[in-house]
Amino acid sequence: MKKTVENLMTSDFIKACEDEQIYEVVSRVAAIKSSLLVCVVDKAGKITGVVTPREILKAVEICGYEGVKKPLFSEREVAHIMTSRYVKDIMSEPEFVKSGDDVQKAIDIMIDRRFYEVPVVDEALKPIGLINYFAVISNADWRCEAGQ
Repeated sequence: MKKTVENLMTSDFIKACEDEQIYEVVSRVAAIKSSLLVCVVDKAGKITGVVTPREILKAVEICGYEGVKKPLFSEREVAHIMTSRYVKDIMSEPEFVKSGDDVQKAIDIMIDRRFYEVPVVDEALKPIGLINYFAVISNADWRCEAGQ
């Protein structure tokens, strides 16, 4: 029997509005320490993007530590981050699953996007939780044998 996202998801996640200031969201992530991925929502509560640990670290490195790792950052990227104030300025396109989806869909997103967490949304595209790497690996069926 295939496992669905609903069986492995957690409702413990961080949500931020598009117009929230970056430093406020970074402060929440640092304080909560339960989730790495931020689900960004519009005024209606629908998911419009995600802020990944990579995006947060870029902002922290450039703005908080005044460092720039070349060639990892182009001059254009540095200028963009330094002038960004709101979450919508640094968010990336959302990838998500629904609670009834097969866990394999979440795994595919994790591998393809290099995410450790994937947002779970309801039918109205409002975030209701996350499925994470730890839930996937701790619930895996490890009975596969060589040659199968």
